Amino acid sequence: RWRRVTPGDSVVLDGVVLTVLAPDSAWTAALDDPNLASVVLGVRYGRVRFLLTGDAEAEEEDWLVARARRDPAIAAALRADVLKVAHHGSRTSTTPPFLAAVRPRVALVSVGAGNTYGHPSPSVVARLATAGAEVLRTDRLGPIVVRTDGRRLEVEAAGERWTVRRDATPAANDDAR
Repeated sequence: RWRRVTPGDSVVLDGVVLTVLAPDSAWTAALDDPNLASVVLGVRYGRVRFLLTGDAEAEEEDWLVARARRDPAIAAALRADVLKVAHHGSRTSTTPPFLAAVRPRVALVSVGAGNTYGHPSPSVVARLATAGAEVLRTDRLGPIVVRTDGRRLEVEAAGERWTVRRDATPAANDDAR
C-alpha cells in the first residue's frame, strides 16, 4: 500500500529498520533545487547502521544536524557506521558538521570513472579522511559490497574482502582503496 512518509517514520523489513530522516515537505515546499529535497534514510540491522543520503547538499545536511541537536532520536538515527556519500562526493555536500554528527567508519562514494564533473571532490575526500572514515570509491574499485550480520561489518571490493574493525581508525585516504 502506498502512503506518504515524513521524517521519523520507520518500517521494519526482515529485521532491518528503515527510518526516514528527510525530506520534510513543509521545508522543501519553497525549494527549487530537487537535490535539497533528497530522500535520506537511516538503515539499522542489529548494531550496524547505514546512512543513505541521495543527492543531499549542505543545506539539507544543516537541516538534519539542526534537528539532531533538538531530538536525540534523530541524532541516533543520523549516526552511521557506513555512509553512502551524498551527490557522488560533490563539493556541495559532506560538510564537517554533518560528518561530526554521522561519524562514519566507512564512506562509500558511488561515482563513474572519468566523470566530467570531477567527482568526488578532493576536499570531500579529505574531510572524510579527517573524520576517520575509510573511503571506498566505485571509480577505483568497481562494485562495492557491504555485508553485516548486525554485529560485524564486512566489505568486498576489487577482489578483496575484509572486516571493518569497530575500534579501528583506518588510514582513510582515497589512495588506500
